[in-house]
Amino acid sequence: MTTVLQILSPIDLAALAVFAAAWLGYEVYGERAADRGANLSGLMKGWRDDWMAAAVHRDNRIIDIQILRSLAGNSAFLASTAIFVIGGLAAIIGASEHVVAVLNGFDYMLETTRDRFGVMVGVLIVVFINAFFRLAWSLRLHNNAAVILGAIPQPGAAEDPDVPRARATVVARIATLAARHYNGGMHAYYFGLAACAWFVHPLALIAASLWVVAILYRREFRSRAHRALERG
Repeated sequence: MTTVLQILSPIDLAALAVFAAAWLGYEVYGERAADRGANLSGLMKGWRDDWMAAAVHRDNRIIDIQILRSLAGNSAFLASTAIFVIGGLAAIIGASEHVVAVLNGFDYMLETTRDRFGVMVGVLIVVFINAFFRLAWSLRLHNNAAVILGAIPQPGAAEDPDVPRARATVVARIATLAARHYNGGMHAYYFGLAACAWFVHPLALIAASLWVVAILYRREFRSRAHRALERG
């Protein structure tokens, strides 16, 4: 029985290791930074807390429900798109013999085999399955947040004034968790695009993985949006 170690060359394995380390490493780093409030996700947590604190005093919370519905819609769209991507990749595996012949016709691409091509497509499928599950969970969390928002008593209607504030805090926490899973799903899309570079050459995969990390870091830690949220 042929194993993955026999199918992939040492440079393929090294590139795959860099890809996995870049993706998982950035996810861990980003989560810890969010806990410290050092990136966009961390800064937005404070804004969600302020949002819910304001919602407690509103008689009409239609705008708040609309915001949550919009956020849930974004997650639903990307989750359904991930399903289509997975289906397309599965279809490509069925036509792998023809696709490999086409790829091997390009001089600038590293010559590949049908088994190696299958492994590369399999990696992409795993990436987008991860994206689907994280985005689907984000969708469910946003729906849960909407339900809890509906359970916040109207101003002056609660006998205990701490009840509305406590429930608003729960909504903010659930919305923050939903946002983190949404970000994780988006990161899977980013790294899924980076994984496409593997079809060209393993070194291209390494370069694309590091490039994605640089883009994400720039946007989440050093962007004008980050500075705007800080000043806000």
